[in-house]
Amino acid sequence: MRNKFYARGLHTLNLVAVIRHFPKWSVPGGSAWFVALFAFSIQAAELETVRLSEKALFVKGPQSNVLVVDTSEGLVLVDGGHQDWFVDLDAAIQDNFPGRPMRALFNTHWHREVTGANLALGQQGIEIIAHENTMLWMSTEVWQRWSDTTFEPLPDAALPGTIIQDDGMMTFGDTHVYFGYMRSAHTDGDIWVYFEEEDLLATGPLVSNGRWPDIDWWTGGYIGGMLDGFVSLLTVPTASTRIIPGYGELMNLDQLRAQNQMYLTVFDRFHGSLIKSWGLQDILAEKHTAEFDAQMGDPTRFMTLAYQSFQGRVRDPQNYRVLNIP
Repeated sequence: MRNKFYARGLHTLNLVAVIRHFPKWSVPGGSAWFVALFAFSIQAAELETVRLSEKALFVKGPQSNVLVVDTSEGLVLVDGGHQDWFVDLDAAIQDNFPGRPMRALFNTHWHREVTGANLALGQQGIEIIAHENTMLWMSTEVWQRWSDTTFEPLPDAALPGTIIQDDGMMTFGDTHVYFGYMRSAHTDGDIWVYFEEEDLLATGPLVSNGRWPDIDWWTGGYIGGMLDGFVSLLTVPTASTRIIPGYGELMNLDQLRAQNQMYLTVFDRFHGSLIKSWGLQDILAEKHTAEFDAQMGDPTRFMTLAYQSFQGRVRDPQNYRVLNIP
């Protein structure tokens, strides 16, 4: 069953802050008029919820996806969406699992579109789990060169307290949760998370259904590492596994394989251009992604980031994917 919620979390918090700062706001009709006017000006973002089973909920958000699984110890989340819509994410979770406590939150990487629940849950003492590199990026100021954006460090309460460095497994009561590290994929801290009993695989942002992903090379992402990440991912699902991508609609194994083949195709063409010592504009003009653009959208940003991710790795003798580059 699909249901729709509307993301107003950050706007609601901002409104509360304004009312507290100006408790005697002098406007026609008093504060109620102001609240109504402010709320009317907000263009809500839509959250779509899909109940996958009695114990599992998929939340499709505007920037990222969230998976919620009910275990005998409480709810385990994979990613927490953006802070803009945490209030509505929380409402959707409570609506589907009334009275169930939160148990743990996995962060698949450090970007703000998935860490919006960290502070609220961390302040409640909920266990936050992430790769070591993800925790390090969260805990320091990051200037992301390719977007010219500065991200402030998260408060201590929002930082992961359980750190993973490689593949492994955890149990939450009756539920076995496997995770895998995908080195230098979308970032250098990406993980996938698999719930064995529910047969659900959350891929993190490496897999994006319906748009090209960003390759955050400034924090360790790399197009060649993306291909290695798919090698890791494809060891997990079977034909019955439901796959939750970092963005977009649910996928199955055939779709995941098709996306892997798409990237292999694009990479081979891209690699051929690099062997010829072509620059970015020449590569963009070649339209290496042409047959996939109707499905994935404008490839300019993706191809630009892919090219930039190569620049520091061309001379890496350990990288078997970079061959014959002059």
